[in-house]
Amino acid sequence: MKKSILLFLIFIFQFSFAQLTENDVKFWVGTGSKKAYLVADFNDSDNPTSYVWGYKFDAANLTMEDLINAIDAADPKVTAEVPSGFLYSFDYNHHTPSTDDYWSTWSGTSSNNMTANNGVDTDPLIDGKWYGMSYGYGFTPGTTLGPPSTPVPAYNSAWFNSSQIINWIGTGSNKSLVVVDFGTDNSNGIANSFVFGIQYNGTMTAEQALQLIDAQVSEFNYTSAANQISSLSLNNFSGNSTGNDSWKLYKGKDLSSWRGQSNLSQIQLVNNDWFGLSFGTRIPFTPIVANVTLSVSDAVKQSFKIYPNPASDFVIIETQDNIKDINIYSVSGQRVMNTQNKKINIQSLQSGVYFVEIKTNQSTTTHKIIKK
Repeated sequence: MKKSILLFLIFIFQFSFAQLTENDVKFWVGTGSKKAYLVADFNDSDNPTSYVWGYKFDAANLTMEDLINAIDAADPKVTAEVPSGFLYSFDYNHHTPSTDDYWSTWSGTSSNNMTANNGVDTDPLIDGKWYGMSYGYGFTPGTTLGPPSTPVPAYNSAWFNSSQIINWIGTGSNKSLVVVDFGTDNSNGIANSFVFGIQYNGTMTAEQALQLIDAQVSEFNYTSAANQISSLSLNNFSGNSTGNDSWKLYKGKDLSSWRGQSNLSQIQLVNNDWFGLSFGTRIPFTPIVANVTLSVSDAVKQSFKIYPNPASDFVIIETQDNIKDINIYSVSGQRVMNTQNKKINIQSLQSGVYFVEIKTNQSTTTHKIIKK
């Protein structure tokens, strides 16, 4: 009996301290055959609080200082100051520690096996070694001297932006993105993470955002209780909260700035806010645009006439509605043209399929055209 209890405790201990590995790192900086890793733990009240970046290099005589400066140069959301080899400050998105306390520096063989080193300018970069920064020596309330906690992978804020959305749901002058990550990866390594673009006026709660998508997208369904997501499905993906499996809630401004939220009522969206949901342990990952059909009535679409189609030089849009904006997107989601003119010169476009988004005071519709 005692042996069984001991084995169980060992299992729990190993599970609780499962280390993060190279395969978990998503944001790589530099080139080369050697690899090093940087963990920054801000020890603040946000969730997550600790992040990891990867660094590839070949040069000799590099130190931890070079590693920090390389990530500072590559990640637009990082701001680091390392005067004369002293780590003075390291800011990342909303994580901006006070300079009333100091960063401690660490290094070791893995993410959870680091010991204090002699500073960023004295610890040489070694292939496969992990380097860490942890804010606080105990001078600031709530901080203690210790190595970084287990991090989450840092993401690049440029990996997705709103220009990749073709069909926006709703109407209004404000726009937000809703990212739904089912927390699994398919065989080709693409994350099962999907994004919707929503439009609205004023502000919108997280619950209202989900209700808007639910009303307009037949492939999307969700239920909630006590300000938590109970179940959510999109096409053939689903996640039902039970036991330790649950939907985690986030809010941010881009992929790199997610902040964990405790419940739906805590989240209120304004223009350019992102709302994230993740079924699993990772923060919402780089999404693809959800492959859905929006509930736009046939009568609305039939009120527009686009000709000729296919076309080689010009397309003409006929409608009785007042056009506010026209965007043309490639099949990859990149906006290639913006205009308010009903006669559009498409001579500069390469041959292929494009989507024309027409915005009026009454509706937003998307139509397919072919450039010959």
